Amino acid sequence: MARTGLHQPPVLFKRTVFGTTPVHSVSQCASISVRGIAKQWLHRVADSLKRTTCEITHNHKPGRRNILLRLLANNSILILPTQINIQLRSFKWSDIDALQLLLNDIGRHGHRDWPSNVDELRAELEYPRVQPKQNVALVTNGDGVTGYAIVEPEANIGRSVIGIGSSKMGLAARKQLLDWATDRAKQEAPVAHLSTRDNETELEKLVEQLGWVKIRTYLKLELKTDITPASVTLPSGFSLRTMLGLDEVPELTYLQNEAFGQHFGYSPNTEDEIKARLLAPDTSVNDIVMIHDSHEQLVAYCWTLTHDREGLKVGRIGMTGVLPSARKQGLGRSIAETGFNHLLRQDVDALELDVDSVNAPAIKIYSSLGFTTSSEVSWWERTL
Repeated sequence: MARTGLHQPPVLFKRTVFGTTPVHSVSQCASISVRGIAKQWLHRVADSLKRTTCEITHNHKPGRRNILLRLLANNSILILPTQINIQLRSFKWSDIDALQLLLNDIGRHGHRDWPSNVDELRAELEYPRVQPKQNVALVTNGDGVTGYAIVEPEANIGRSVIGIGSSKMGLAARKQLLDWATDRAKQEAPVAHLSTRDNETELEKLVEQLGWVKIRTYLKLELKTDITPASVTLPSGFSLRTMLGLDEVPELTYLQNEAFGQHFGYSPNTEDEIKARLLAPDTSVNDIVMIHDSHEQLVAYCWTLTHDREGLKVGRIGMTGVLPSARKQGLGRSIAETGFNHLLRQDVDALELDVDSVNAPAIKIYSSLGFTTSSEVSWWERTL
């Protein structure tokens, strides 16, 4: 169903310029493209916001999609998200090829690095808690699929994770996606989290103006040159091996939930979810390295992955965890270095991982292996 922005709240951006013209005083006015009813509505908006000086002139230009109003009392620009010919609808599995093309076109955004092929994307969307038919919306127009929103409910920790992305569209369409995602998230949990990459400055301004609060920063680390194997030191009484089979899923699930239980945003996994991940096209039991103690109890693990990106084979350190009762013995470094070497043996061209910016011990380990920060991800929160 097509939606217009005339029934949506305005979004304020603190700026001192409109195009290339500075705003010097409240005596200046705005030129906007509107029709009669929109013009009256804009006057009501200005009055409701208690702006005292605002002149609107009729200067319609066919095809213009955004209504822009300069509100001059505090050097602000009001962007009213009115965009025509936008269709927002639910995802269908027949859309997966178009969604893959869109994700490739957008490039890196948000916290996740989406797969670059359809099979891996399908596996991501088939993950049990995603439910894409009800939790993914697409924006379509004459150019095909030009935007998406995804909501991942995590009721067990009282939040939903929102992601949005678009190409060839402005903030009006992004706000439309964000409105849909926020409404959908509200049906599942009282709190929503949203991530933005440090190249998404306009989106960050939008979410901040909509009342979202930045609460956390994650670092994207990478290593592309001068990659040399680590010299692993394993404490006495412990042994190393890869995962043997799916019969070890219960023990792995327990360790992961225990290791990450106190970490920001971690939603405990079920055994079915862990199994689904292991059966995905881009991973297998051989990609998980483990440390057991002398009683054959699993005490540490590193979940690695490999994928192709822009002609390069990229290795990823996904999750690295140590059982809380086994910490303070150097196992964190041992398992991280073991996962690192495990990827190098697969002849990867580059390595990458994500780490919480407050996790100083982990950053120290990865820095010693040569990783550097390639970008930052901001996490935003909003109570619904």
